[in-house]
Amino acid sequence: MNYWSIRTGILCLGLLSSCKTGTRDIDFVSKQFAATYNIDSTKGIDSTNLANLMGSRAVYSFGKDGKGMNHLQMGMVSRDTPFTWRVQQDSLYIDKKGYSIEKIDKGFTLRSDSAKIFLSQQP
Repeated sequence: MNYWSIRTGILCLGLLSSCKTGTRDIDFVSKQFAATYNIDSTKGIDSTNLANLMGSRAVYSFGKDGKGMNHLQMGMVSRDTPFTWRVQQDSLYIDKKGYSIEKIDKGFTLRSDSAKIFLSQQP
């Protein structure tokens, strides 16, 4: 009996250690992230929009129930834009646009075909 208990315990520990939880809603809910962008200008963004992004500061606030707010500061002008979001498997969807998620130290890297967004968690 003792042999089977030890063997079962080792098997359970092995199964638990091999599980990968991935990214979940709880990684974003009620948190704010400063965003920096790396945009591929050859894939659909014009130079005017690219210049505006370079001089801007963005903060994403992820609320409950898949709703959030993007605060964009460009010089003395700011704008708050609501957005919807959800995590599905290893992707984050912001207003139905999908980004693959990679966890990094104190934040995430989001990737799409034309953009890379670095999210750094704010205190």
